[in-house]
Amino acid sequence: MGYRVQFTISDTEKKQLQLEAISEGYPNISELCKVRALQGKSTYAELYKRMVKNIDKLPIGTNFLLRDLIDTPPTLLGRWLFDNVKNGSINNVKHLGNNGSDAERYERI
Repeated sequence: MGYRVQFTISDTEKKQLQLEAISEGYPNISELCKVRALQGKSTYAELYKRMVKNIDKLPIGTNFLLRDLIDTPPTLLGRWLFDNVKNGSINNVKHLGNNGSDAERYERI
């Protein structure tokens, strides 16, 4: 069973948390807060950081799928990759589209 934890923050606090999430390598402020609340016990956040490191190791011009970076990645990791390429948080990657089998293709730029 899953539970939802929710709290309200100001615009200033949101901006601060966004900066901290980016500087600490988290995909979003929700995951940053979760990791902090659980004192680092979030495997998805660690997978995300490993994924970004693996992207950074790719030669420029390399085309890849998420499964090329992480064996059997969870769906949420794919969502974070797609969203953060789109919003520029992962700025060294270009989304190339879907390969016809529901796997999104990317290029290291």
